Amino acid sequence: MGMDMENRGDLVISGSGSASGGDYQDVKISGAGTVYGNLSCGQMKINGQSEVKGSMESKAVEVNGSLKIQGGVQTELIKVNGDVKIGGDLDFRDFKCVGNASVKGRVTGDLIDLEGWLKIQSDCEAESFIAKGAFQIEGLLNAGEIDLVLYGACSAKEIGGEKISVRKKGLKALLNPFLVRFTSELTADTIEGDEITLENTKAKVVRGSRVTIGAGCEIDLVEYKESFTPLKEGLVRNSRQI
Repeated sequence: MGMDMENRGDLVISGSGSASGGDYQDVKISGAGTVYGNLSCGQMKINGQSEVKGSMESKAVEVNGSLKIQGGVQTELIKVNGDVKIGGDLDFRDFKCVGNASVKGRVTGDLIDLEGWLKIQSDCEAESFIAKGAFQIEGLLNAGEIDLVLYGACSAKEIGGEKISVRKKGLKALLNPFLVRFTSELTADTIEGDEITLENTKAKVVRGSRVTIGAGCEIDLVEYKESFTPLKEGLVRNSRQI
């Protein structure tokens, strides 16, 4: 990060308070706290309600309450157990979301581990996108590995990856209050990858090397290079080898 960690103080707000942005070591907000301006810190922990009126750079962020950030966020680790709203881009190494997260900009990192609800108004790019939750991605979802177990309504405009696996949840549904209200299915315009296995998916075009279409699917067109396995519980209107 290139900043001097040794000489920075902590920012602690418990109760109600505000502070100016700048460089801090630890930021802990337990009540209602507002930070005015850009913030950089070693670690941030939110247990109450907080707002950063600027952008943020951090090594680790943990949100158990609610956090609203006007600008973008750069962090190595972000863990959302509560509610997060980010007004710009989110750049990270590891992103774990058990609660609610909504991002207006692009989302870019190594690992997304989703067990809650995630809304992205732009594109999402990761090495691995592992979800046992629900999401709405208004742009492109692109990841080397995409492994989805559907616990709610999931959608992306386009999905691209090397290995894509989508399956409906087993009998033991996660007891997550965020996800109960939705039908468990994935919708996308196009899904493109090497190895694709789908259940409960609605798409216009699925294109891959090895494609398996299973129960609850409704696909207009499958284009495959090597193999296509349609299981009888799925609906495929057209298919062709390319």
